[in-house]
Amino acid sequence: MKYDVEKIFDDVAYLSKIHSKKDYEKWMGVFNEKRYPLLAELIKSEDVAAEAGTFCEEVTASFKKFGKVRGADLMNLNYYMIYYVFPAIQMNEEKDDAIRICDSLRDVWNSHFKSNINYTDYDTLMEGFQTKIFGIPIGKN
Repeated sequence: MKYDVEKIFDDVAYLSKIHSKKDYEKWMGVFNEKRYPLLAELIKSEDVAAEAGTFCEEVTASFKKFGKVRGADLMNLNYYMIYYVFPAIQMNEEKDDAIRICDSLRDVWNSHFKSNINYTDYDTLMEGFQTKIFGIPIGKN
């Protein structure tokens, strides 16, 4: 396999359910340091769409059970892409390159997995965290 999917998506079920700004900041740092370099071939590819197709095939091969990726696993993979992969690309690449890469990856991912995800940047995600007491938001962190 071209991509170390197991390492890129290690603990995907846990990491796709981050509830605090502090935890997200910590795990994004870990992702950027240890997992982002594993996406180098995708990021540096001349044909991002073709490379994204290869990436999606390898994700499918790693997570499929009985011939397909289960709904709960796909939901976690989608969140992981939104929380870590897309923001990391935007943090680490030039703006125009990041948009080109993220657009291609999003389109191929959505087509391959029959999903409808989009991407946003790290700062926007960080702004969205709120402190809650008994489930009631009391302001932003």
